[in-house]
This record gives sequence, C-alpha cells and structure tokens, in this order.
Amino acid sequence: MEASPKTLSLAYLEAFERKEFERVAELLHPNLEFTGPGGSTHTAAEYLAAIRRLSPILLRNDVTKTFVDGNDVCIVYNFVTDTTAGAVPSVEWHTVEADRIRSIRLFFDRMSFQPVREELARRASRAS
Repeated sequence: MEASPKTLSLAYLEAFERKEFERVAELLHPNLEFTGPGGSTHTAAEYLAAIRRLSPILLRNDVTKTFVDGNDVCIVYNFVTDTTAGAVPSVEWHTVEADRIRSIRLFFDRMSFQPVREELARRASRAS
C-alpha cells in the first residue's frame, strides 16, 4: 500500500529519533539530495552516515506543525538534544518521489546549534 507523503515524512523523522537507521534507509531514495546549513550530500548513504554521527545527542523530535502540498512536505519541529542547546527549532522540507524521500532541505539557526557541534566534538575527542 502506498503511503502518503506526510505519513512517509513523519515515519522518517520517527525512525531517526529511534535510531532505526535501516528503517530510515528504506524511506530514502538512493539518490537523496540533502541541503542544510552544514552542507549537502548527494546519496542516501552519505546522509545516513551524517545522521549516525549526529544521533548520539538526539533525545527526540517534537513535531509542532506539518504542511503538505502535493509531494512536498514541510515539518516544523524541535530537535531536542541532551546538550546545553536543548531544543533547536528546525524545519525540514521533503520532496517525495516514487514512495521515498527524494530531497531534504533542512533549516535551523546555526548559532542555536553550535553547542551541539561542540558537544559532539568533545565526545569524539574522549572516544579517541
């Protein structure tokens, strides 16, 4: 059964929150195009590697609003972390194609996210 773009997008965000990366991979188009404040990726594999590195600080994603226009889905949510940043307001714009997320455009304030980057770097240096 074909899922609606909204259902697909929310399932992706939930799978990411639960760190179910195999499920995330199933929901992404292999040639996923991602763009965000930190850069871009051009395959689902590259994107999965990036979110795996980010996942240790993620507590949950609190969705506040979802907008749908055809195959485009906009999700407004708080990316809730275990860092001093706490909740980082975020927006993702997904385009769904062939029952998979084909592109993700991520928007957030880089200054609000800085404590997350610093904590990830601290944890990486301790692990080394």
